[in-house]
Amino acid sequence: MLRISKLTDYATVILSYLAVDPVNVLSATSIAEATHLAIPTVSKILKILSTAGLVHSFRGAGGGYQLAKPASQITLAHVVTAVEGNIAMTECCTPNGACMVDTLCSIKENWQRVNHVILQALASLTLSDMTQPLKQHTPLLHGIPIKADSNMTGLRDGK
Repeated sequence: MLRISKLTDYATVILSYLAVDPVNVLSATSIAEATHLAIPTVSKILKILSTAGLVHSFRGAGGGYQLAKPASQITLAHVVTAVEGNIAMTECCTPNGACMVDTLCSIKENWQRVNHVILQALASLTLSDMTQPLKQHTPLLHGIPIKADSNMTGLRDGK
């Protein structure tokens, strides 16, 4: 299964929370309480994000954290890279390319293409996008609009 780590997921939650109130400096404790994450985890993630230049940290009384730049300028690619490192689907997508069959591989370029598409998708979404509610849409089943009944017990046609 292809999946980002919990730390990356939590980093996105933390950054999205900071994006909603970009002016105020928020303590790690208040961020942990608001996001329902453990304080040690929040502190660890904030340190990573600070090192990556995604948040500013302020010491002393009234200290805490805030976004280092507008939410519209922080992409999901920035977040994933800050926590996970460079995005590489396979070994042939890494800069050092330590794969033993690299020179003989017939699908290397295809994996590099997949890697590029995923990187582009992550780079096209920002924290601003993540803080917006999803647009309502009518799901389709074989081209027919459907909606759940008020009790969410079944489906009926969209008439």
